[in-house]
Amino acid sequence: MRQKIHLTLLFLFISTHAIFAQVLDKKVTIQFQNISIEQALKQIKNTYGVNFSYSPDQVDLSRHVTFYVKNESLGYVLNKLFKSTPIVYRAVGNQIVLKRNKAEHHYPAPPKNNTSVKTNTNLETTPETNTIIESDKDSLIPPVILIAKPFEFISTDTVQAIKLLDNSYSKGLIDLNSTYVQKKDSVAIQSFLNNTQLKKSYKASKLALEKEYKQLRDSIMIAKQLERRPKKITDTSNIQYSEDLLIQDDFQFTGIYPLASHGLTSGLYRNEYSLNGLIGYNGAVSKFEYGGVANIVRREVHGVQMAGITNIVGEYVRGAQFAGIANITNQELIGGQFAGLVNVANGAASGVQVSGAVNVGTEQLDGLQLACIVNQHNGVVNGGQIGLVNHAHKVNGFQFGLINICDTIHGVPFGILSIAKNGYAKIEAYYSETTRANIAIKSGVKGLYNIFEFGVNFNSVSYRWTFGYGLGTTSQMSKNSTISFDLVALHINENEAFTNRMNEQLQLRIMLGLQISKRVSLFAGPTFNTSFSKYINSSGVKGSKIIPNKAIVYQNTIKISNGDNIYNPYWLGFNAGIRF
Repeated sequence: MRQKIHLTLLFLFISTHAIFAQVLDKKVTIQFQNISIEQALKQIKNTYGVNFSYSPDQVDLSRHVTFYVKNESLGYVLNKLFKSTPIVYRAVGNQIVLKRNKAEHHYPAPPKNNTSVKTNTNLETTPETNTIIESDKDSLIPPVILIAKPFEFISTDTVQAIKLLDNSYSKGLIDLNSTYVQKKDSVAIQSFLNNTQLKKSYKASKLALEKEYKQLRDSIMIAKQLERRPKKITDTSNIQYSEDLLIQDDFQFTGIYPLASHGLTSGLYRNEYSLNGLIGYNGAVSKFEYGGVANIVRREVHGVQMAGITNIVGEYVRGAQFAGIANITNQELIGGQFAGLVNVANGAASGVQVSGAVNVGTEQLDGLQLACIVNQHNGVVNGGQIGLVNHAHKVNGFQFGLINICDTIHGVPFGILSIAKNGYAKIEAYYSETTRANIAIKSGVKGLYNIFEFGVNFNSVSYRWTFGYGLGTTSQMSKNSTISFDLVALHINENEAFTNRMNEQLQLRIMLGLQISKRVSLFAGPTFNTSFSKYINSSGVKGSKIIPNKAIVYQNTIKISNGDNIYNPYWLGFNAGIRF
């Protein structure tokens, strides 16, 4: 049965949200009295158990708010909280993800059945609706706004409707570009602010036009499907809606796309189960998907994805991805990614990433990255990273690997080399009883830093030099004084570039430091030393002559199974120097 399609009415119907995240429906009674938005979000979290994810680099929560609401929805409170800010949000389960500069996702009232209203894509939004364009109150020049005209036409045939829609979309883009070119020069002369507003308006209009086009095109394809299934036309409760319309189905089987049970329209379906022999394509998956080679999902995944090579998701994942090679999600991850080589989460993540080679994250991670080679995160890690090389913008937790790098860390990095841009980085030049000239390089955080050390002791007839590695920690005793504890292992080289025989020194240092300027301090303190040596010195006995005999408090000889022995003395020493 052929039905008449009024596309503007259909667009109005699908563009409203029929199903909302339950977390946004939660009733809230709360009061904010001149506190920052960040503090307000913490108050909501502590009172109602709602988690918020965001990147501090992208979202500014310093603005102060004051208001009181009683028995209102959480969505209403968030709209009021973010009013006149560039902050938008998305509900994913019990988590609210905050982002910046995307003019969408207000929490609207549920749609009403109204069959007489026309669509009007008017991009002139005001600060009352979390603005695309905000006018400067102090400016006398009104903001310049571009308006994208809506698609309005009637067709009784889906093939003809697609052609009309394509033509309307092309014409809409041409008109919008032409208007922008005409206005931008004159606006730039009037005001730099208005020039910026015009650019924002132009971009927003293009995005809205493209979104409307995609929604209408999908609607036409769905209407074509519904013509074959007339019973579902009047029962819209079986169709689930989000930002655009998808057809709900129980199962899809694919050999290799488009050889599938839904053919070329596979991207329009939300399937509970999807089984793909080689490569499958879905609009969304709500329970389970398996692919022999690859799974590709246009929208989101709720549940489990398993693929021989790769899983690719256009939006968010709530559940787990397992792949032989790579998992990629372009938005949020709540759950886990497990891959043989690479995991990529391009949005906020809550859970774990485990890979045989590389994990990549871009916004905020609440959880753990575990990789055999590299963990890379461009945002905030609330948890930890474990790998050979770990890098993050900010870490609230720990890093464990050979090399750890971050801008800021509130926690401890465990590794051979730890570098924190805003951490602990010092160079020391000092004297000791064994080597007269020494350089120590310290890097990490105050709680745990790495030490790379070099020392030399020479005279007219001989020379000795040492190199070693250690770990240390320092604490502030007062405004200008510190105490440090360092444990260092050194190899002693005797009159040659490198001594092959065992000739080691182990040293524990307790140093008191005194700050004499912003970047310079003096330090001194006792050392406790031992040595393990098979080296035979110029007198024909074992042990390095670098050790001062008068300072030795105990000597020991360790016998080993092959009949050889190790000289093992203990002595007290002293270090003093300058720290930069």
